[in-house]
Amino acid sequence: DRIADAQEMIKKGTDYLNEGSLDMAMHSYHKSVQITPSAAGYFNIGVCYFQMGKHKDAIESFERSLEFEPNQADAHTNIASAYLMLKNVPEAVKHLEQASNFNPLDGEIQYNLGCVYEATGDLDAAKTRFERANVLGIDKAEQALEKLAKKM
Repeated sequence: DRIADAQEMIKKGTDYLNEGSLDMAMHSYHKSVQITPSAAGYFNIGVCYFQMGKHKDAIESFERSLEFEPNQADAHTNIASAYLMLKNVPEAVKHLEQASNFNPLDGEIQYNLGCVYEATGDLDAAKTRFERANVLGIDKAEQALEKLAKKM
């Protein structure tokens, strides 16, 4: 069964990744998508590229993952992180907003949006996101709101 074989390669890849063997993880994930392309396979390839510092390749892999499962908040969050590493704030915001739309109750996404908005000087948007993160149980959001209040 090709799907089971592909899933087994993803599991192997994740085991390698957890052991810190990035090359072996990448090899397993690539084998997985060769057997049967999948959102999980490409997502994990993206994770490996990101950890290698290959942010453009990571973005491409996460985007391939979205072709299979368009509503993955995690893929959008990771694309945003890669764009931030590449200093492309507008694209990062776009993908964090998409992640927020798909998973509005994820406090980490709200907190990250608050941080990006604060860094770009959009303090009202930052305040809104930090408030949401705080309500959703993100402890560090309260400190961020206190710090932000001094700037407003």
